[in-house]
Amino acid sequence: MRNKIAAIAAASAIAMIMSAGPALAYPNGSGGTRGHASHSTPTPVTEVASQLISPLKVAFGSNGNFLVAESFAGQLNSYSAQGVKTTLVNAPGQEIAGVSHLAGTTFYFNNDQGAGPEPGGELLPARLMSLDQHGIAHQITDLSVFEAANDPDGATVYGVRDASPTCLAQAPYLQSTGELFSHPYSSAPVKGGVYVGDAGANTLLYVSTNGNVKLVKALPAEALTIDASVVAVAAEMGMTIPECMMGLTYYAQAVPTDIEIDGQWLYYTVLPGVPGEALGVGKAYRMNVNSGTTQLLAQGLAAPTGIAVDKSNNVYVSALFGDGVSVIKNGKVSTVLPAAMVSDVEVGGATLAALTNSLAETGGSLVTTGLRNGR
Repeated sequence: MRNKIAAIAAASAIAMIMSAGPALAYPNGSGGTRGHASHSTPTPVTEVASQLISPLKVAFGSNGNFLVAESFAGQLNSYSAQGVKTTLVNAPGQEIAGVSHLAGTTFYFNNDQGAGPEPGGELLPARLMSLDQHGIAHQITDLSVFEAANDPDGATVYGVRDASPTCLAQAPYLQSTGELFSHPYSSAPVKGGVYVGDAGANTLLYVSTNGNVKLVKALPAEALTIDASVVAVAAEMGMTIPECMMGLTYYAQAVPTDIEIDGQWLYYTVLPGVPGEALGVGKAYRMNVNSGTTQLLAQGLAAPTGIAVDKSNNVYVSALFGDGVSVIKNGKVSTVLPAAMVSDVEVGGATLAALTNSLAETGGSLVTTGLRNGR
């Protein structure tokens, strides 16, 4: 199934930034908070910069600046509060992703994109980089090396697991195992290292400052039920789901799209692979890094690609195909920043920063808004 989906996915920018693994999706999971957001009155929004080229990740930098990974342009740029641009990394042909910042050091990924039409078709270098306050870059590690040596989801069966041999023979593309693929896409630095969300390997990792990589969690496949809505989506993609698979469980790749660390909690968003971004089946979780306890915070999110936490422990999620930026508070989801194609959200003090219109042909924007007390 991966080949069939990837051939279609390669035509869309969102598929290029996610896993190319197989994933049919069902919009009505169980448990957690639904992602059907109500709306609250937003505070004024300031556009800091516009016409950005595929801005997919943002971080608060030093001296009030904003760091933006303009991924497909191969650039990491810094924008002042007045929108003055300074290019920190310029690597044409590379994907620059997962920017984050701590104590004067900027972290980002420099990922090889390959020449083929299918994302994930081969294991390519995926470098975690650091950039010091003098602008000197240093490679911490190549995460593809860890993936090649460990392949945490290599034995995981994705797709339909319980179909009879006769039934599966009618649609063999609806089952596969995890491929060797590293695509680090989000990072969250702490003292002594960096947490990483690998959207190709479907893992959460920890990388020490000397480059040692440790598996924090291999994300379990997302269990989805095949029903008429899934069949309809598959048909739009040129695939047929046989009648014998109706009602069976489909195990979709759990693609981590963003991570945030707050105390002992690691927050992360999951998009259940292609075509999950079109079906509103994304989820937000948090995991205690000490005990491993994982909690579902919200589901039914429309391609969640960013997560942030404020000083009151309110959780913010950006939805690439949803209403904009929403806050999860006291078990309720409400929109706090209505906008289109929001690829990321970050919170610093009383300021929320977001990247809007990120895949628009006219370019994306970096915007900010203030947070109310007790939002």
